[in-house]
Amino acid sequence: MLVENFLNHISCWGKFWFGLIFLGSILNETLEKFDILSNSSYAWVLAFGSGALIGLIAKIRGAWL
Repeated sequence: MLVENFLNHISCWGKFWFGLIFLGSILNETLEKFDILSNSSYAWVLAFGSGALIGLIAKIRGAWL
């Protein structure tokens, strides 16, 4: 039952998790390359927050584009 609920959650929120984990990681690495944001401690919050927001918008809309 627990595994079934977990898989149901992942399938329903897949776009959100993709945005958070995959896009957030890419945005984090991109922000680390900039000299201005490389020494800041909040760059990862901005990156993963943006990825989560993009994923949430995609989930609400039902499509990425």
